[in-house]
Amino acid sequence: MALLAAGADTAATPAAYRTNVNTICRGYTPAGKKLEAQMKAAQAANDPVAYGVALGRLLVLSLVQDTRIEAVPVPPALKTRMTPILARMKKIDTHARGALAAARAGNSKAMVTELLAIGELAKPLNQQLDAAGLRDCGSNQS
Repeated sequence: MALLAAGADTAATPAAYRTNVNTICRGYTPAGKKLEAQMKAAQAANDPVAYGVALGRLLVLSLVQDTRIEAVPVPPALKTRMTPILARMKKIDTHARGALAAARAGNSKAMVTELLAIGELAKPLNQQLDAAGLRDCGSNQS
């Protein structure tokens, strides 16, 4: 219970919320950049298996990060700004899970459809995160 109360206190103010969420993102950025580099190297080597493995790991990493971000209580002063961002992240997460499920099922067409949906939903996300003061989750992460 004390840990839950401490977590709620860290998001009591907009500044504390931003610090908490930026810290979460900063913790995942190195692993994400490493996976992106692996994907780029696999693409250059024309190795679709290595590319797919790195992509799958990146999707899982993103889901874990998003789950942690979504669990942080949003202070009332940021609700209006954060509600559409978090809703967009949840939609992206749904498509990420769909892409992973399609990959496991060997359904490449469905997987590509899910990845394209992620790409479209993600387009404005960095700008939205930056505007909310979450640069470590937005443009600094990519």
